[in-house]
Amino acid sequence: MSIVVVGGGAIGLLVAGRLARAGQTPVALLARPSSVEALAARPLSISLKGAAAIPVPQLRVAASVADLPADCRQPDLAILCVKGYDTPGAISTLRPLGAANVLTLQNGIGNEEVLAEALGPEQIISGAITTSVDLAGPTEITVTKEGGIGLAPFGRTPALAPWVAALTAAGFRTQTYQNHRSMKWSKALLNMLGNASAAILAMSVAEVYADSRLVAMERRAFREALAVMRRIGARPIDLPSYPAALLSRAMVWLPAPLLFPVLRKVVAGGRGGKDPSLLRDLRAGRRRSEGEFLYGAIAAEAARVGLPAPVNAGLWRTLGGIAAGDIAWEEYRGKPEQLLAATYPLS
Repeated sequence: MSIVVVGGGAIGLLVAGRLARAGQTPVALLARPSSVEALAARPLSISLKGAAAIPVPQLRVAASVADLPADCRQPDLAILCVKGYDTPGAISTLRPLGAANVLTLQNGIGNEEVLAEALGPEQIISGAITTSVDLAGPTEITVTKEGGIGLAPFGRTPALAPWVAALTAAGFRTQTYQNHRSMKWSKALLNMLGNASAAILAMSVAEVYADSRLVAMERRAFREALAVMRRIGARPIDLPSYPAALLSRAMVWLPAPLLFPVLRKVVAGGRGGKDPSLLRDLRAGRRRSEGEFLYGAIAAEAARVGLPAPVNAGLWRTLGGIAAGDIAWEEYRGKPEQLLAATYPLS
């Protein structure tokens, strides 16, 4: 049994590094040539926040399928850890890799369907990772919050037990779920909080959640997603360290004077001062945004099932426009009124 991790970002390095360190099965990482060169010069190190780094010198890395070690060619499992907008490009790698199964640990909604159409639904395993990591350098990652990994069948996915065992041996708290949509949408519910709003406004999450108008907007976006989930037969579920079901109940039933202080503590305080991913991507000048697979996917699914989702549609329209260069970021930096006008006429 062998595993190839596809994608050398922070999550890909974490998963590949922990699997390699566990030594339970042959493991290799497929990454960009620059990452391969960096890891050849200096081995990967993984640390918990505030703890000493643990080197992973045994991690094997390749820039192409042809360069993989012999025992990792046509692996039993490929674990996809690239951004959603890179999924079409990753398919051209996955086809010659010839993995028996493909597990996607990507954020957002819709990656499983794209992979299933290209590779066949019987190969796809749906996954969600809730461990938070920072990339301190090309070969240095820090775990800022321990979470776990959820797995769910997609289509005629074979038994998940071997992959649960492998990931558990690698140090991940691993749990299985029956409904992949419930799992992926529950992860998306929490990924969306304070993410697009902070990116569009170029503000910290704490600053966003200090403004009750913006917190109300965030709540509306969340409840739009919940309405779509109900329509498609998905329900919020708690993931490792991600209490999506509990938070969903609070979003629906708690009055604003009780809910908003909780959100400020949970959303803003839970990040420990770390900027959300969508803001980091805008600052890095990336022209694509994973918001497409959060707010954009929610708005698209809402339209498909005949539900309104004006806040999610407005957030994605604005964020996507800024990322693509069609909207000047300066129009929204530090201007909550502009964002509120673009999303929903809140009172």
